[in-house]
Amino acid sequence: MSSFLPESPLYAAVELGSDSFRLHVGRVEDGALRLSATMAEPVRLAATLDEDGFLCVAAMRRALACLRAFRCVLDAWRPEAVRVVATSALRLARNAAVFLPAAEQALGWPIELIDGGEGGRLVYLGVASTLGAAGEEPRLVIDIGSGSTELVLGRGERIERVESFAVGAVRQSLTFFSDGRIDEAGFEAAVRSGRSRFAQSGLAPRPSRRAYGACGTVRALAEIARAGGEERLNRDCLARLRRMVVEAGHLARVRLRWEPAARAPHLPGGLALLIALMDEFGIDEVTPVHAGLRVGALWDLHARAQVCA
Repeated sequence: MSSFLPESPLYAAVELGSDSFRLHVGRVEDGALRLSATMAEPVRLAATLDEDGFLCVAAMRRALACLRAFRCVLDAWRPEAVRVVATSALRLARNAAVFLPAAEQALGWPIELIDGGEGGRLVYLGVASTLGAAGEEPRLVIDIGSGSTELVLGRGERIERVESFAVGAVRQSLTFFSDGRIDEAGFEAAVRSGRSRFAQSGLAPRPSRRAYGACGTVRALAEIARAGGEERLNRDCLARLRRMVVEAGHLARVRLRWEPAARAPHLPGGLALLIALMDEFGIDEVTPVHAGLRVGALWDLHARAQVCA
């Protein structure tokens, strides 16, 4: 006689990011997260903020169309719980109070505007669930987003400190490569600017520190490095990537030359921030991790369900 075991609950996480909107649908089975569906659409919110901090009408229309498509997916999968979070671009946008009600209506779910601390917590949770929570060695997680950067220091599942900085890959690119041109002087200025921002952190530099990159910037750079025969994203590798980007000379040529850069259109700004982070905090190597805020949000929903069960 066979017994029927019901499937574990299905959850969904939606991230309204500064560059892209992303959706994960999945469930936890046998201690592992299994994704059932995933979607991503570039909406470019951060890049369309004007000088007064307003989102442009075209970007809001793209965003609402994306959310209506996400709603169709959520209606099809019918998850037990959904968490929708909005990050830095919508924290900064002066017309967010106009956009968010329309966005909630398009998606059919409430939207939570989270700060950098909560974003960092969810990113760390996603990384810890992927790497495993065992061990007491310090673990530094880096999330270079389009509109902000988060650093999270922890041990195992335990978070010890979250630092959030209002600078991301999009802003760094628009500031230092505003006309698309990339030269050594501009790139060095982007690195120095990043270091000055990160110097305000309470995290002390530690020699030989290894960090984990839970963001598209780090994953794209690692992919470009592997295509060139390099397996480690260390200081020497990043110095070579920097020279290659400067030699390309223009944002458009960077996107055409490397496919991962086409998926991360402001990669030079992200590279400058990563170099600044490594210089400022004595990081020798960054390991890409294919987990981040959305994975952490799914695990968070699972944990909440276990508490309520």
